[in-house]
Amino acid sequence: MKNHRFNRGEATYACACCGRRTRFTGAQSVGSETCPQCFELAGIENEVSDGYVTVAERRGDIDALVAEIREKGGDVSDWLTTFAGE
Repeated sequence: MKNHRFNRGEATYACACCGRRTRFTGAQSVGSETCPQCFELAGIENEVSDGYVTVAERRGDIDALVAEIREKGGDVSDWLTTFAGE
């Protein structure tokens, strides 16, 4: 499946979660319009909501991904709210 975004000459897009400019790297699913870090955080959020893990168990991964988004200029406020208090 081709990412038609590239057929229009757009090499980057704004992440639907954090807003930073990113590109499809293969780490996220085609068409998700998220950066690799937000795609990974969404997966962790699903694992937590499905009861496979707790936020505490994945805290190190969450913090590392949030830090990476911040370093690249993304807005992490939604992720901080999502994973707060646990």
